[in-house]
Amino acid sequence: MKEVSVHHLYYWLSLCRVSPIRMAKLLEIYAPHELFERVKKDEKIGALTGEAQHALLKEYADADKLYASYDGLHKHGVQFLAFSDDAFPQRLKQREVCPPSGLYYKGDISLLNTTCLAIVGMRRCSHYGKENAFKFASELTDYNITVVSGLATGIDAFAHEAALKAGGKTIAVLGMGHANFYPADNQKLYQRICAEGLTVGEYPPQTAAAKYTFPERNRIISGLCDGVIIVEAAVSSGALITADRALEQGREVFAVPGPITSPKSAGTNALIQKGASLLSGTQDIINYFSYKNTKIPSILPALQLDFYEQKVYNLLVSGESGFDELIENSNLTASELLGVLTSMEVKDAIVRLPNNKYRVRN
Repeated sequence: MKEVSVHHLYYWLSLCRVSPIRMAKLLEIYAPHELFERVKKDEKIGALTGEAQHALLKEYADADKLYASYDGLHKHGVQFLAFSDDAFPQRLKQREVCPPSGLYYKGDISLLNTTCLAIVGMRRCSHYGKENAFKFASELTDYNITVVSGLATGIDAFAHEAALKAGGKTIAVLGMGHANFYPADNQKLYQRICAEGLTVGEYPPQTAAAKYTFPERNRIISGLCDGVIIVEAAVSSGALITADRALEQGREVFAVPGPITSPKSAGTNALIQKGASLLSGTQDIINYFSYKNTKIPSILPALQLDFYEQKVYNLLVSGESGFDELIENSNLTASELLGVLTSMEVKDAIVRLPNNKYRVRN
């Protein structure tokens, strides 16, 4: 029979939905295989509560079955990062976060330990909300900030898309297992983030989305980040749960103000009344973290570009692009794009190439 390692012990605890904090203390006393046996016998460990946890414990109580279950993760292309692993982010180990025993992930796990900011908001957002999600996500990537969100429809999806379009990095925190991704409309975006960023969650691959999984997921979104941006939220929006978790965890909450006549901005406006930082532009975020002496850079980009120029510049960062392609990806008209490109050439930000193509100036 195989002997249980620390890594596999935390995988087992993750399956059983056990908090890792008490287990970490017990591992100072017991060897992993000994703790495994003691928890199986419930020898005054006090780790498990409820019938569901006991059922899972019984199912994986044999070490060989546990290893077989772990080896089965590769069928879904999923890997497991244990609470005890060096790459597990220290931010998630805070007691206030209620850390998971481990994280199931696809993609670049190193992103967990980069400078992260969350952007969340309503599923049924307005054009105003979409525009601001795009603006803040794309502009934050210029400062090498990783954009974190929940890959729901609406604000979440727009934030992820904007970060990728700008050539930046993004983390999607899932409220279900990787093999049961939801919603179906975001399947393509999910696949792209797996390839170019990181998808991560505390649920084993086959776990289906449920009413409770999304509020649980929100604490990890805020826990991974230095701050949370609420772009647009009604008074009943789930994004406000993320704001509450962020405050409990000592994270800064930024809220984008909206029209007082719009129910979709009532939640964000209320947050500002309660003391959240009013967000009028990306520089507000940079100034805040610069003042706090955190690792987010406070130096402005050398190029002084307006919103639309920055949008086009972000599209050209990954490589040269033709005029027609820029029209399609920028959502500008031909005359608007021509004016933007001309201004950028004057500012010496881009170079015009043969065949009506453009690239950023080296």
